[in-house]
This record gives sequence, C-alpha cells and structure tokens, in this order.
Amino acid sequence: MRRTLAAAVACAVALAAGSCATNPESGTHHVVFTSVKGEQENSRRIHEEIKKFYGLYQDQALQDYVQMVGTRVARNTPIADWDFKFFVLDDDSLNAFTIGGGYVYIHRGLLPYLNSESELAAVLGHEIGHDVARHPARSQARGVLLGTGALATAILTGNAALAEMADIGATAWMQGYGRDMESEADRLGLEYAARSGYRPEAMGNAMKVFKAQEAFELTRAKDESRDPNIYHGVFSDHPAPDDRIVQATLGAANISTVPRGGWIDNRDEYLKAIDGLPYGSSREQGIVRDNRFYHAAMKLTMAFPKGWKVQNERDRLLITKKKESVMQMTLEKRPEKKSPREFLLQRLRGASIGRGDALAVNGMEGYALITRSGSPLDGGEGPVRWAVLYRGTQAFVIGAASRSSEGGAPLDDGVFMSSIETMRDMKPSEYPLAEPYRLKIIQATDTTRIDDYAKDMPVEKFKKEELRLLNGLYPKGEPKPGESIKVVQ
Repeated sequence: MRRTLAAAVACAVALAAGSCATNPESGTHHVVFTSVKGEQENSRRIHEEIKKFYGLYQDQALQDYVQMVGTRVARNTPIADWDFKFFVLDDDSLNAFTIGGGYVYIHRGLLPYLNSESELAAVLGHEIGHDVARHPARSQARGVLLGTGALATAILTGNAALAEMADIGATAWMQGYGRDMESEADRLGLEYAARSGYRPEAMGNAMKVFKAQEAFELTRAKDESRDPNIYHGVFSDHPAPDDRIVQATLGAANISTVPRGGWIDNRDEYLKAIDGLPYGSSREQGIVRDNRFYHAAMKLTMAFPKGWKVQNERDRLLITKKKESVMQMTLEKRPEKKSPREFLLQRLRGASIGRGDALAVNGMEGYALITRSGSPLDGGEGPVRWAVLYRGTQAFVIGAASRSSEGGAPLDDGVFMSSIETMRDMKPSEYPLAEPYRLKIIQATDTTRIDDYAKDMPVEKFKKEELRLLNGLYPKGEPKPGESIKVVQ
C-alpha cells in the first residue's frame, strides 16, 4: 500500500525523535517513539514491576494452560516471532491487558466469567491484536499508557503520604485505547483466534460477558454510591460482533471453510482448568469474611464496622462507608532505628500535624496522630487520622478520613480507632476462615435452579445476579439439564 503524504511527513518527523511503526496487517504508518526492540526491552522492565505489584497466580498448571492457548493464537499473527508471553495475575478484578512487546496479562478474576477455551482465546487474541497494531507503543507516544490518581494530589498537597491517602487504592492500570483501536483489536483477535481453529462466535460471547458485567456494575455502583469500574472503559457503546461482522471478518481473512474436526470450543477443558480457582481474594492476599480480615501467612486478623464495605485491594485494605468515610491499611517494612512516632512524623513530613498519642494494641507498639488536612473526601481540606503499628519486622500504616469533621478530627474517628484496636494474632480455630472461596464445577439436573446455590455466594447483596454472571445467565437465565455450571463454595 502506498504511503500517503501526511503519513510520510509524520514518519519523517517521528524518525527525528523515535521511529515510525507500520501496522503489519493494514500497512498504515503510525508515529511511535520506540523501536520494536526498544518496546520489547521496555516491556521486560515493566513486567518485573507488574509482577511485584500484582503478583502472579501461584498455579503453574493454569499458567501453562493460558500460555498454551495464547501461543496457539499468537502463532497465527504477522509477529509470531515476538515470543509472546502470557501471565495470570493474582488479582480478582475483571481485566486483561498488554504492555506491548509480546507481554499479555489476564487477571485471575476474569477467568471465572469466561465459559470456554474459545472465549479465552478471543480475549487473548484481542490483546494480541493490540500488540500487532502497536497500540501500546502508539499510546505511549501520546503519553496515555499508564496513569494514577495520586500524582495530581501530590502536586496539590505537596505531600507524598497525603497523595497515597487520596489515591484510595486506585493504582496504575492499563487504560483503554479508544473505540477505534479497540474495534481494530476485536477484528484482529477474531481473525487470529479463527485461524487457530477457535469458534469465531466466541469473540461475541466474550463481549457479551463484558457487557453483562458492565450492566451489573452500573447497578451495583449506584447502590453503593460509588463510581463504576468498567473493563477497558469502552463497552457501553462498543458493539459485540454479530453474525454479519463475524462472516465479514472471516471473509476478509480468507477463512472460508470449517477446520477439519470442526471449530474448537473446549468448554469442558476450560472448566476443568479453572475448577478450584479462588473466587475473590486468594489465600496469599488475605480473606474478608463478615467484615473481618484474616491473613494466614501473617497470622493476623482485624475487624471493621458492620455495614461498611471491606475491599482487599492488591496493595492495601480499603474500607468505605459509601462516599462518607474511607479507611485504608498498607504494609511496610519496619525501620530498624525509628520509633513509631519518628516513623509517622517522617512519613508525614510537611503536613500540618495535630495532636498525637502512643498506641499499644494487643502487644504491638504504635503511634497515632491527626493531620489538619489531606482528606480525599474534602478536596484535601479535611483532617486525616493516621496510625502505625509495629509487629515484628512489619509496620502497618493506617489512614482514615470522613467527609465531615468535629473538633479537628474526622467525624468517624472513634470508629477508626476502634477498628485499629481490633488488630491481633489469629487463633488456631480461625485458620480455616483464612482459606478462600473457590469455584466448583457441577452438572445441572432437571431440578437445578440458581436459587439452590445463590445463598452460598460470598457477597452481601445481588447473590443471584453474581451467580448468573458466572454462568453467562445474567440477568434471568437458569441452567439447562446436563450442563456444567460454576458454583462457589
């Protein structure tokens, strides 16, 4: 395909600063600021940070299975020599992303909602499509690859510790690329998965999973008075491929015949691979049951107020009461020669400090104080309760704020301090409570109904909706006799 004058000029400019990438599928040219080799080297560095941040899910059999499926799809692309690597991250959110350079990630939390190997291939194919089209490199050139909410707050407050509090757990994530790029990745992913023998309609099925999740998430977020968390942020008006689009894509790719032996779906093989997968937090992350947190490896437990939402995030424990109050706990290495007071004062250096007091909680020494500003709920104006507790080589750092204050303290300060004082060692009888909920695959009978298993779902509300989402039955479906379904135990 001939290069247009505009593309030639853009590439000439790009060469002065970086490079000009050619989409191997379309032949079009795009400005990027790194070569393929540079992108791969950069991705290797980012990969190490991703492993530290998320952690890889510790099940080699599942990791190998996902690598096998992804490799099968990647072999049918123009960049098969990129040596693609696929990883399952130990995170319970519904997401998958690529950082470019052949590094593709799928969150553990997405796997329970897919229903076949062909759907997994479609999701991985979508991310591979982003790599083929050099979307990560092009987005990096625009400066929108990664982002956190903490940076703006750090500038606003001039204090890194307050910025961490204001971030409220929203750490760096792979953002969507815009609808044009996402649609291109859909088309390429569908083509590559089909060339690999996977059932083409699976791309549409996978998107229906995301659209059902989005519809439910909007309902749940409204009920919980919070902003919704949407996969890639694009599916509200992103059409799932219907039969016409599927056939057009296959035609453009010159795929006109069904493979010998038929299209691959491998539903049973997929369900076997995810049988026993943790639902929600894993043992390594700690488990929340009835608003009490249990962490077997740390031998630690802590209680929180009834009616508050306890979220076990990747790097912190986040506790909220709608949009009125927020509390978070992070874990750091205990400094060798600093008292709890010195630790906290150094951490909050530059902040306006109010009163402070020594803490003694179940054999742990600590310190607590209030900063006069920094609340993420009051535009940085309201007070924040801070505390640190030393436990062996660990330092537990707690920050908490309310939308309103009284006497220079957060309005819910008494609740915050009461929760901090519940931190203690786990009892032997509590260790079973630190084990995660897990998926179990069963076969439905003539009498199987969602009601039969919804009561076991480890959520306070929307039990039936959650179970239907797991089985592709949202919002009102029921399992068919003889069909394998997922339940949670």
